[in-house]
Amino acid sequence: MNKFRNLLLDVIKNEIKNERSIAIFFSGGTDSLTCLFTCLELGLKPILYTFHLENYISEDVKISQKIANYYDLELKIIIIKKNKDQLITDVKNLVNNYTINNKICLQILYPFPYVLEEVNESLILTGLSADTLYGTNYHSKMKNVKNFNEIRKNLINSDEIDGYISLKKMVKNSNKKLVAPYRNQKIIDFFLIHSWNELNTPLQKNLSYEAFYDYFKKLKVYRESSSLPINSKITEWHQTIFSSKLNTNHRKHLDEIIQDILQDKT
Repeated sequence: MNKFRNLLLDVIKNEIKNERSIAIFFSGGTDSLTCLFTCLELGLKPILYTFHLENYISEDVKISQKIANYYDLELKIIIIKKNKDQLITDVKNLVNNYTINNKICLQILYPFPYVLEEVNESLILTGLSADTLYGTNYHSKMKNVKNFNEIRKNLINSDEIDGYISLKKMVKNSNKKLVAPYRNQKIIDFFLIHSWNELNTPLQKNLSYEAFYDYFKKLKVYRESSSLPINSKITEWHQTIFSSKLNTNHRKHLDEIIQDILQDKT
């Protein structure tokens, strides 16, 4: 069997132990799919959770529905209403309660409090941080694997993009356990021995695609990665913050508004 597939199976099996009540933060993208395929290999039928803003059905939701139907899994779709006053409250709560200091983290984590309100399972799987381990197209220009590794290590350790520490705290506050296999040191070490090309050619995230080739071939759901905030139109929705009472200082950048909130200057 494929080495990465075996490793992911071992890591997730050790994390979940005998737990059968499992949820997945699901987008239908490669990373959450690897979590699902691993569960299926372990004989588990997780509950899938996805979301969309009201009046906009994202591609993630459409793909998630297709996958849930194929495997006869329960899919819970959380609809986030676009209420500007509530958006202001949500942003302030996220920034202050989880010390979020940049817009990338804010927009990635924005839907999770809504999703967590609906989760009944005690354990939640996420593919978070896989993007960081795979790197971006920018990193494809790096010939030196050591430099690529240093960037990935720093991003994982600083947690400025993924928001893993904040999400883990959020899940813990909901009396649940977060399992993020791409934060497991064995998985991280495995990725760090591979160059960008080894991970991402001939397809983006080729390591995952080859590991679960039988599943991807059967379902025909492989997609290149897309930004969750952009794909879901969270980025567009958050533009309304600039015309809200959070922007009394007439900032031009969302990161500046976030700093104002942290410093109680709004």
